[in-house]
Amino acid sequence: MLHNKKINKRWFILLGFLLWNTHTTLYAQRIIGYYPDYAYTAASAATIQYAKLTHLYYFSINPTRTTTGQSAGVLGYNDVWFTTASFNDVIAKARTTNPSIKIFIVTGGMPGSDWDLSDRLEYIGNNPAVLNTFCNNIISFITTNNLDGWDLDWEFPQTASARNAHQNMLSAMRTKIDALKTSSCRHYEISIAVGGGYTDLTSPRVCWGNSHTDYINAATVGYVDFMNIMAYDGPVGGSACEFSSQQHYDLFTKSFNDWRTAVSIPAAKINMGVGFYDNSGTAFNSIGNVNTRYNATYWNGGSGCPNMQSKINYVHTQGAAGIFIWELTQDNLCAGTTPACYSLLDCIYQYTHSSWGTWVAPGNPCTLPVTLQKFSGYANGSSNVLSWTTATEQGNERFDIEKSSDGKSFTVIGSVKGNNNSNTFLNYEYTDRTNEKGLAYYRLNQYDLNGTSIHSPTISLRQSSSDFIFYPNPFEAYVEITCPSDEETTVRVLFSDLSGRVLSDELLAVNNGKLQAGQNLAAGVFICTLITSSNTQSIRLVKTKQ
Repeated sequence: MLHNKKINKRWFILLGFLLWNTHTTLYAQRIIGYYPDYAYTAASAATIQYAKLTHLYYFSINPTRTTTGQSAGVLGYNDVWFTTASFNDVIAKARTTNPSIKIFIVTGGMPGSDWDLSDRLEYIGNNPAVLNTFCNNIISFITTNNLDGWDLDWEFPQTASARNAHQNMLSAMRTKIDALKTSSCRHYEISIAVGGGYTDLTSPRVCWGNSHTDYINAATVGYVDFMNIMAYDGPVGGSACEFSSQQHYDLFTKSFNDWRTAVSIPAAKINMGVGFYDNSGTAFNSIGNVNTRYNATYWNGGSGCPNMQSKINYVHTQGAAGIFIWELTQDNLCAGTTPACYSLLDCIYQYTHSSWGTWVAPGNPCTLPVTLQKFSGYANGSSNVLSWTTATEQGNERFDIEKSSDGKSFTVIGSVKGNNNSNTFLNYEYTDRTNEKGLAYYRLNQYDLNGTSIHSPTISLRQSSSDFIFYPNPFEAYVEITCPSDEETTVRVLFSDLSGRVLSDELLAVNNGKLQAGQNLAAGVFICTLITSSNTQSIRLVKTKQ
């Protein structure tokens, strides 16, 4: 995942406005962070905000070369690309901070960064016995270290022989990974990194070299669970397929659309890449005023927080899988959250959760009759609303909703009928109207038709005794909002439509305990979300006039 300028490359309460969307499938976004072994320091390993990641990709372990310059499929421990002690330290800290994090091991790197790596990979892929040894070694590494998957970052197979080897490697690993799923009753995945662009659709000119794209076809897409599109490092300049920034939003959207058009990759298989560096290869945290860089759309060609938010919105609306980051040690490694921290990862995390909700890990492939896509909820001031989505169902009789005041002892408070068998996304909702103030814990107990059951992860919702008051609703010119606390001087106010698209996001001043909002909205139905340091509240509002 090295860029071509420089080798530095649990559930959560879903805000209410997304839950009003009954027409669009709700996806939950992956936040994947690459951690390169060569950039390891004890300080970065201790400071990375692992709790804000869904996946950690450790870069990278590669096959060693033999005396003949080929490879016997043996993995290189403690070489220039992988150090066992560094790996163990990062993985241990990640799991301590975020027990639910998914961890992948990466093979590969930028062309030329690991001398003759492409030749070694080509030799492995085109020699079945060596390929079998290599795949077995990767599988052994995954199981020994309790990992969740493997990412191939071969940048890039440039000949017909190399492309054939690339596909042979993925085919063999697909077979091994599927067998591992069956034998261990656990979910594992394969992903690959691909170049950021395909072709300039307005002319025959190729923006990236063919070697960045031509090794991907329909068979390749079938072998992998996800494709990580390196939507950065695009050509910079002034021609038709060049951009003013390597991190440009237009480059990001072009990369997505080019690949979708060229190979018909399902959107749900795509993770889109963002870089934490600028056009010169300088890391976000290396020079300059981090505050200024964080708040700028672009800083010397690198993305600030506003640009990251735009990209998250795009990934959301396209139904893609998520965002991946090259790379974590280039972030502002500080404790806390924005704005004091000015961390790009924190920006991605906060905005992802306010826009999409929390990613749900895939279930056990052997025993789960239901694939739970999400389970979330929100407190609306008088009740707690729970919402969940299934991707598939097999013999699903019902969901029992269980509640607890301490997160330990649960009581069934209701039941929702399942749909038996389904291969489409189905949305469910349950409202707890007990109106109890304070923290409440919820989980689902899904029952199969044969009587077996399995619990979902637990979520928590808090009913506050201090709510914002909105008047009037419906409103014409503006809605007046009364704040629950005299201590608030500013309130972040978001208006979104019923599809979840954010229409306005403002920090408004509070005068005498009140503020006014919605003046610039057209007539319509909206979800208004208010956020303070201690409170978040959403409500459905109707504006009757411009």
